[in-house]
Amino acid sequence: MVDFGWMTGGKQGSGIDSALGLFSRILMKYGYYTYGYREYFSNIKGMHSFFTVRVSDKNIRSLGSLVDLAIFFDNESVFGEKNPSGETIHEGHVRDVKPNGMLIVDSKTDVSKIPRKDIKIFQMDFDSIINDSAKEVNAKASELMISKNVICVAASAHLCGLPTEQIEETLRELFSKKSEDVVKMNVTVADKAIKYVDDKKLPKPITLQSLPKKDLLYMEGFTASALGKAIAGCKMQVYYPITPASDESNFIEAHPELGIRVIQPESELAVVAMTTGAALTGVRTSLSTSGPGLSLMTETTTWAGITETPLVLVDHQRGAPATGQPTRTEQADLLFAVHMGHGDYGKIVVAPGSVEESISVTALAFNYAEKYQLPVIVLGEKSLSQASVSMDKALVNKIKEDYRLDRGKLLKEGGVGYKRYAFTPDNVSPRAVLGDPTTIMWTTGDEHDERGHISEETTNRNKMMEKRTEKTELILAQIPKEEKFRLIGDPGKVDLLVVCWGGTSNAVIEALNPNMALLQVKLIDPLPKEIADLLKKSKKVVCIEQNISGQLKQHIASQTGIVIDNQVLKYNGRPMRYDEVRDGLTRVLKGEKRVILNAY
Repeated sequence: MVDFGWMTGGKQGSGIDSALGLFSRILMKYGYYTYGYREYFSNIKGMHSFFTVRVSDKNIRSLGSLVDLAIFFDNESVFGEKNPSGETIHEGHVRDVKPNGMLIVDSKTDVSKIPRKDIKIFQMDFDSIINDSAKEVNAKASELMISKNVICVAASAHLCGLPTEQIEETLRELFSKKSEDVVKMNVTVADKAIKYVDDKKLPKPITLQSLPKKDLLYMEGFTASALGKAIAGCKMQVYYPITPASDESNFIEAHPELGIRVIQPESELAVVAMTTGAALTGVRTSLSTSGPGLSLMTETTTWAGITETPLVLVDHQRGAPATGQPTRTEQADLLFAVHMGHGDYGKIVVAPGSVEESISVTALAFNYAEKYQLPVIVLGEKSLSQASVSMDKALVNKIKEDYRLDRGKLLKEGGVGYKRYAFTPDNVSPRAVLGDPTTIMWTTGDEHDERGHISEETTNRNKMMEKRTEKTELILAQIPKEEKFRLIGDPGKVDLLVVCWGGTSNAVIEALNPNMALLQVKLIDPLPKEIADLLKKSKKVVCIEQNISGQLKQHIASQTGIVIDNQVLKYNGRPMRYDEVRDGLTRVLKGEKRVILNAY
């Protein structure tokens, strides 16, 4: 099996941001699967960004902690940075190269200061490559400085054994929407970088053979959730800018062919109010936000709850609390989503575990919202939304083909005597929409009777509270098991059952051995009843998640009375890596109750 890790980095705004996509797409063209992730500071320009790509001939869905090849054109990426007070901003990436791995740095870098004797270190004269390229295309060197990312990508791809023609062809395709001058400039820079590598006879860390071409899509997580919305027939997306959620809305806005109107109002409160208003008219609509934004949307979400309005909220979780870590990842919002708002009302909370599931789970959320007439919160997270994967196009087509629109008890017209909140055996009322000329209906955030008139009568209050909250039984009975959770292995026949949710699932799956089973919870709330049975039959259980308090563990305990004894946690803002998860699970099997992971 081919398993190769690559990394590059530099200052934000230096052009390095596109390196991950360039390198991944070149390797995909050569028949390889890739998994990439970007890390960056929460400022616009100047701070450090770095990008990691894992390459394999097998379908992969997580990163390792170390890479085989790292290439940097700035000293900060190599040695790290300190603030004026001497405190560490980041520690640099010399430590991230595997023993016997390869590190390429700028020719001006003092390699004697690199404290590693177990790696191969080489230098490239980035400026000379830029200067030679500028002469050839008759441009100023300053105009080409932004193309240092192309040097990193082209040199690395060539060192992996990819032919010059393949690299050039991919670059031409990727820059095809730019002017011919821009295309020529980048291809020239790539050619000069490749020639430099050959002239200096730099060794190849790996020689990749061309594989049969696959019909792969370069898919980022926020693109996946946007596609899920389009597949579901969403027609309106409302958002207020927030990292990392804004990427999704920007993508939708840039692709009108998805058929989704994007609106940015003046505040988070206005976002959820507009989304709710559109849903009342029968439009499939969604909002996209992160933890701080979701916090500000609480009151109006409870309004959707009491009015039984179908509402889809996608929360791209990030480091918390407060402003927290805007550009880092965390599974911080589970308990908040489960208990969002004052009082009791029906809601569903779901969590995709991969970029692929970001498509399917998001699409299904719209069916849940309309079928059961309640808010649905989709718990994404930065480790998913800003991951990039090579995805089989056939898989995306299958998700689209298999999707079945379910609008529940939606009426074409309400007619005379219509009761929007009619009591029914399954607690779901026939739903007409605002604007239907045949229907008179009332909607209020106060307690109300079947017609929607405000009511404080006690019997009606009891029945309405039961109507809204007792949809749980219907939900648990009707949602298929494969949409509730994923089970790998038999918990009763292995030494360890690993319970997880969301983006940690990718790393956990790769970390499993034959003596372990996996339970990935997709339907967070209401919690599937089958989970208690699976836990009871297991010899030993560990819950693995990216927060400090073990929020899924707490939720399972509150719903089932079962307290999971063992935990593997990570809360430093960086995604879980499959090798550190493997180490954590091994430590649990050896008797550690609470393992804290801290890999960068």
